Amino acid sequence: MTRLIGFLAVLLFLSSAANSAPSCPTVTQQVAPCLSFVKGGSDTKPSEECCKGVKELSVNANSRPDREAVCKCLKQMLSSVGNYNPSQVSLLPKKCGLSLNLPPIDKNTDCSK
Repeated sequence: MTRLIGFLAVLLFLSSAANSAPSCPTVTQQVAPCLSFVKGGSDTKPSEECCKGVKELSVNANSRPDREAVCKCLKQMLSSVGNYNPSQVSLLPKKCGLSLNLPPIDKNTDCSK
């Protein structure tokens, strides 16, 4: 009986770890192709590679804590890219045909809201 409980605890831990928010390096890798769009260059729409990354993010950002973690990672990443248009960040999901809700992220964004 003790072994069964231990086994179930390990399964529960592994399933929760599998469904956790993506790491910051993963988020950075997934949205890196979106930088030219976010920086407001001549791109009027995000690239296919960008949309693929945003879609992967939306699949892995199911819960509020996951979305908060993604927001914090984006905030950290964007702080190092120079000038960009925060409102372009919130347009990414819509322009890629997704329902993920991203706020305009800048240095003052409160990711917990």
